[in-house]
Amino acid sequence: MCSLKMMIKIAAGIGLLLIIGYLALPQYHATFASLAPLLLVLACPVAMYFGMRGMHEEKRKIPTPGDDH
Repeated sequence: MCSLKMMIKIAAGIGLLLIIGYLALPQYHATFASLAPLLLVLACPVAMYFGMRGMHEEKRKIPTPGDDH
C-alpha cells in the first residue's frame, strides 16, 4: 500500500524538479509540459518502490535468535 505521506513528498519533489527544469531550460517547455502528467502519475509506484525497499532493509537489521552480536 502506498503511504499517502510518502506519495505527496515524491509528487512535490517531482513537481519541483519539473518547475525548475521548465524555468531553467526554456527551449524544452513543450517537453516538460508533456511529461509533467506522466511523471506525477508515477509518484505512487515510486513511493511503493522506496517503501518496499525500506521494509527489506529493516528485516536485514533485525538480529536472528542465536546471533552473538
